[in-house]
Amino acid sequence: MEADIEKLIKIGEKEGFETEVFFVKSYSDSVDLDGKSVDCFQSGVSYGLGVRVLKDGKVGFAYANKFDEDIVYKAIKNVVEDKYVEFAEPQKYREVKGIFCKNVLDLSEDELLDNLIVMRDIALENGATVLSGGVDRARVYERIVNSNGVDVEEESTYFSASIFIMYEGETSYEGKTLHDVFNVEEISHKALELAKKSSNGKEFHYKGTIVLSPRALNNLLSYTLMPAFSAENVQRGRSILRGKIGEQIFSENITIIDDGTLDNALNSSKFDGEGTATQRTILVENGVLKNYLYDIKRSKKEGKSSTGNASRSYQTLPYISPTNFIIEETNTSLEDLEEYIFVNGIIGSHTSNPITGDFAVEIQNSFYYKDGEIVPIKRGMFGGNIFEMLKDALPLKDSEQRGKLISPPVAFKGEIV
Repeated sequence: MEADIEKLIKIGEKEGFETEVFFVKSYSDSVDLDGKSVDCFQSGVSYGLGVRVLKDGKVGFAYANKFDEDIVYKAIKNVVEDKYVEFAEPQKYREVKGIFCKNVLDLSEDELLDNLIVMRDIALENGATVLSGGVDRARVYERIVNSNGVDVEEESTYFSASIFIMYEGETSYEGKTLHDVFNVEEISHKALELAKKSSNGKEFHYKGTIVLSPRALNNLLSYTLMPAFSAENVQRGRSILRGKIGEQIFSENITIIDDGTLDNALNSSKFDGEGTATQRTILVENGVLKNYLYDIKRSKKEGKSSTGNASRSYQTLPYISPTNFIIEETNTSLEDLEEYIFVNGIIGSHTSNPITGDFAVEIQNSFYYKDGEIVPIKRGMFGGNIFEMLKDALPLKDSEQRGKLISPPVAFKGEIV
């Protein structure tokens, strides 16, 4: 494949175009439950090439899921005007630790199945109904080569487990993904704990402190807050943060950092989707807006440098996305709060407005806490505006990663109806 990729570069250069090849190959194995029965075991290989060509302020793109010299010519035929596109230059890359773990590759198919059965049996032995579940592992290899001399590659592994159960009419879900193998028993025990505590829930109307778990936060912020830091959205007038660099936009307790170089984190890599080195970017410091996230194109429009936040698959052009979106914790813990509702999960965040930050979601597996009393909440709606709520928000302790978000639970002022 090394010779093949270099051949594509030479074909493009012979036609007078700067050329970039993005190559990805992944291997995956998964075993799933349909109810309490093992549904299927699947193995797959995904392979693809994305090629961009650049000349005289015009850029073309094409992709294929097999090696094909014609892909370069197809990209040349697809050129369109775009004077801001450039390819990455060679640079120093920081090797990220903990993203490739041989333990994941050493798991046999029988061991993957055993992990799934262990999760299922824990739920069944405790009187729960298993609705679905799964255990997965993957190995991903990526390489970017371009006419400027960039040639960078990386390999990572992923291990995931999840289970969805019902107990006395209440459902709960728990899942986890890491680069390394972990004990899946904790997944079933957490789901059981949530479902059992949620049983016999009460209708509840509450106004006061509402604490969102990292899982609920990731679900909500992915559709409301995170898009606002994209320089593309800022430049297109689709971000409420446009023109606010240097302003106090949130509570002094809020510091937000995007860090693609963080060891062991799910979305870390030494390079982004354009071959730019990833970095640590302070977005908000003590409530003050400091920066946006950039790829090469959007940084060039402002005469800046890319923050290493280009993301892509082989089938797409690069686009801006967070890596590890970190909300820093404070010294406050849940035990320091006198009265609050803790929300473990939410439904409906995809209906949020990514420009204004308005949202209305249904809460799941939520509990009212006061003076040692714990009351499960049967159902409720939680709404507001994320940018207004962050003006009076307080991150707590005990951060964990959920998707792109690394955060502790965060306390807001709000209302459950």
